[in-house]
Amino acid sequence: MPDTRTNPDALKRESRRRFIQFLAGSPLLAAAYPALPSSWQTAVAQEAERQAKAAGTCSTCGQPLVAGAPGGAGAQQDAIPDPNRFLEGQMTGQVIDSPELAVNVWDMEMTTHANNLPEHWSFLHLGVDNYETRYANRSGFNRLALRPRRLGQQMNDLDTSVELYGKTYGTPLFTCPVAALQAFHTEGEVAAAKSAARHGVWPVQSHESSQSYEDIAEGFGEPHWFQLYIRPDWNVVRRSIDRVEAAGCPVMVWTIDLLGGSNRELSRRSSGREGTAAALCQNCHNHREGYQCPMRRELDGPAGERPPYDWDYLKRLKDYTEMKVLVKGVVTREEAELAVEYGADGVFVSNHGGRGVNMMRGTIDALPEVVEGVAGRVPVLIDSGVRRGADIFKALALGADAVGIGRPYVWGLGAFGEPGVDKVLDLILDEFRMVMRQTRTTAIDQIVPSFVTEGQPIMMRDNRLGFGL
Repeated sequence: MPDTRTNPDALKRESRRRFIQFLAGSPLLAAAYPALPSSWQTAVAQEAERQAKAAGTCSTCGQPLVAGAPGGAGAQQDAIPDPNRFLEGQMTGQVIDSPELAVNVWDMEMTTHANNLPEHWSFLHLGVDNYETRYANRSGFNRLALRPRRLGQQMNDLDTSVELYGKTYGTPLFTCPVAALQAFHTEGEVAAAKSAARHGVWPVQSHESSQSYEDIAEGFGEPHWFQLYIRPDWNVVRRSIDRVEAAGCPVMVWTIDLLGGSNRELSRRSSGREGTAAALCQNCHNHREGYQCPMRRELDGPAGERPPYDWDYLKRLKDYTEMKVLVKGVVTREEAELAVEYGADGVFVSNHGGRGVNMMRGTIDALPEVVEGVAGRVPVLIDSGVRRGADIFKALALGADAVGIGRPYVWGLGAFGEPGVDKVLDLILDEFRMVMRQTRTTAIDQIVPSFVTEGQPIMMRDNRLGFGL
């Protein structure tokens, strides 16, 4: 292969080849295809045929797999960083063949996109309608500017630890609940938990996880937090609570922000069978008949009517369990005040990563009024749109006690398994520590509102495919 580092013509040819390879495997090709020159359309069609012949198929759903995937999901083994895409890569990443080559979390995004089935990718990537809420999450963070102080105290060792509910964690960062992680890599939630433990990060496990609470706790090294979806049958909910509480779970997070369904167009485009198990392919890497996620198995009752999402239900949860109960999906001061009044042990600012309701504010824009409503009585957590260490700093400055990431660590998992999660956490936490040094803060309690201000909106490049969000 010609040396692309010294040969501009070879670099151009290699860049074109890589881009065609990427387009051919993209679930979003249909949106981009009409705009391509005819010669590119021909090349993409030929590459798609080549990939289909080279790939195997999933034994559960029958969909083609990208050849050479780690853990069955598949890396393009010959993929290398493309210097010609550097500026674009700052926002949308590059396909890489080693976690060490990642310079930001979007490199992991692009590699996971290349490695995974369209059904899997769409489940992770999707927003609703025109993605306005996903855009709002990123634009909110981008609009906030830092106000660093340059001179002052000696910068000795940084203390990034936080205390929540009587336990000290090494960082203010946690991994958010994301369903069915074995769809992205066979190592799944256990791998993510092992990486979290090494980095002073703690996992919040999804109720829809592809591995059991007990297995994940063993990987993490101790009981961890659990996210709850309630069901119409209280006995089903009760048995789920009993199980994780018996395993030592200290904190349960009740999700309240998916109540009325959502218009997930990307899922429909990539599968054509929305609402079926095959559509999201959550069981794709658990090759057994009638698979059901471990935290649901033998527990679910009939779907029936929706359970009551009201304050009495929060009281019911609080009365039943000794675990701390947080309410996830609060985005207004009024609801934050009520949550505390009805006994919530914490408030979680979230819009489900832009996956639930469209045309919402970014969570960082909602955070100040939620903090005002809580008034220091319980911890405030936040997720949705966190991609950089500076995002963690901004959220802490505006009053959050802890900050969660969702898609980025799953990108790392889907790209390279556990080493990919390690790299994502390294990148984000290293960036966070850099910001602390630049602002002359040595401990979390020194990060205060005066360190951030409204700045000029940062215009992101045209990104109709939704990468880089």
